[in-house]
Amino acid sequence: MRIVASVNDPPVWVLPSPEVRRIASVLTDAEVIEARTTEERARALPDADVLIASKISSAEVVLLKRLRWIQSTAVGVAPLLVPEIVNSPIVVTNVRGVHSQPIAEHAIALVLALRRQLHTARDRQSVRDWAQAEIQAVRVPVLADSTLLVVGLGAIGSRVAALGAGLGMRVIGVRRRLAKPAPPGVTSVVGPDHLREVLPQADAVVLATPRTENTRAMIGEAEFALMKRSAVLVNVARGRLIDDAALIAALERGAIAGAGLDAFIREPLPDESPLWRMPNVLITPHTAAFGADYWRPAVDFFLENYERFCRGDSLINVVDKAQGY
Repeated sequence: MRIVASVNDPPVWVLPSPEVRRIASVLTDAEVIEARTTEERARALPDADVLIASKISSAEVVLLKRLRWIQSTAVGVAPLLVPEIVNSPIVVTNVRGVHSQPIAEHAIALVLALRRQLHTARDRQSVRDWAQAEIQAVRVPVLADSTLLVVGLGAIGSRVAALGAGLGMRVIGVRRRLAKPAPPGVTSVVGPDHLREVLPQADAVVLATPRTENTRAMIGEAEFALMKRSAVLVNVARGRLIDDAALIAALERGAIAGAGLDAFIREPLPDESPLWRMPNVLITPHTAAFGADYWRPAVDFFLENYERFCRGDSLINVVDKAQGY
């Protein structure tokens, strides 16, 4: 069995060599190849049975002669789902749930920071401005009197909902599979077709849904027009869930109070993006998943799935390639 480990998207999305060596030390019956560069991938892919990766090109799929399984080290798998992979028998799995706790904590941190004007306090701190009157003028209801709308109730969204409910917020969820029971802390669940009906109730909206054709630009001009002017929007999922032009316009005219953004259409966020200079925006550079150790639990998950793969058991977190998650 040949396993090719190839996650190399600097500066941070790089599977550390010690973790690759750990895989090799555990799976002594397998050949484990570390392939970082395009040239190394080209040499290794034709004989690969298993690929650990976060992206692949159509040109590289042509090289695959015997690949049966791709394990993504991320939750989002869009960069792996080129048409040739989608239309092939190759199984794709992701690490859904492995990093849900730090991502959920990050989402709630952004909600609280925006509502409590911590970004304003930090900006004024840099110029030694005692902004007491300015911050006092922003009226914010306590959490027990606030509604949190979580769009997407997978592993991450369910954790966001639980944390929000634990802080006293009323939580509404949006998800496609309405037959499933509501996660703990969620008072009601609606389908995506009812998103616009519940948006006006929300004091905070957290996006935690996968990027698919159905969710592309799901928050746009019409949605911003329905939101409370005091509401905040947090995105810890994918940048393409939001219409950027509509977001910038909404923030400029005060249609919403602020936005906490951890994911963007282009990353790094280009220097010319107006989001950098907006005082009511908190930007984090796609760091929501980072905690004590990002890679060890991802590798542990792969090792568990590999055991199942060798036994012929069903793998964990098999992606519906047609749905995109």
